[in-house]
Amino acid sequence: MIPVFNRKALTLRCLDLLQWTRDQPGWRVVVIDDASTDGTADAVRQAHPHVDVVRGTGDLYWTGGMRLGMQHAAKAGAEVFIWLNDDTHPDETSLRRIDRIVREQPDLVLASTPIVDGEVHVCHSLKRGRAPITGAEFDVADVLAGYQVAFSRKLVETIGFPDDQRWPHYAGDSSYTHAAHQHGFKVRIDSLSRIELPGFEPYLTVAQTFWHGDKSLGRRIHDCFIAKRSKYRLPTQWHLDVLYRGRLGASLIFPARLGLWTLQIIREGLKTKAA
Repeated sequence: MIPVFNRKALTLRCLDLLQWTRDQPGWRVVVIDDASTDGTADAVRQAHPHVDVVRGTGDLYWTGGMRLGMQHAAKAGAEVFIWLNDDTHPDETSLRRIDRIVREQPDLVLASTPIVDGEVHVCHSLKRGRAPITGAEFDVADVLAGYQVAFSRKLVETIGFPDDQRWPHYAGDSSYTHAAHQHGFKVRIDSLSRIELPGFEPYLTVAQTFWHGDKSLGRRIHDCFIAKRSKYRLPTQWHLDVLYRGRLGASLIFPARLGLWTLQIIREGLKTKAA
């Protein structure tokens, strides 16, 4: 499943690297186009007619797109589901490997190792920022980033589809894979498969996000703290705090973070005016 929106060139490049699936029994590529305005859906149908294109409403974002794609795949009888982002460079060997392993071990939720500029780039724990390189075949995790993740139909039948209301975009992947962890599935990173993340850019800070672009104050507040796509969307951050620390811990951490963010935004604004 590949959710896409207005990144036609990136989407087509990703699909070019999946051309090998075209005549492979048991493999089906599903693109969820969330009402792109740049002609993505038509371009995909023309260049890759074997790909299933599912049209969205324009309000799906990452999690809603994955949910719709998973529902489509489940109806088609999929036994293994693989999340994939369109700004990645997937390779056949890695995809075949994680598909095979999950078929053999349906209690696994397995992500390929993300690679940025030749270096391992992994965050796989609620309590650790970066994953250690252990040298083992699989690294233990309790959350996974959704760049390239395989899991079984058994997981979907156990916990259902991703919650696109609580996690419309940011943290849709980590919340779903953590739910798998809580239900006894083994959440792992495969050290022997990889997914390339070309042009990867880290998230902007909350102050950078708030002051980005020429906007009114109301628009800045909306885009930073209300917009579904924003990492700093307040409902998402609250649910993340509950997920990480429980409701009691969240009730202490969440307001403290809001205060810190406010100070950072004020400091950045004063710095910009002084410059």
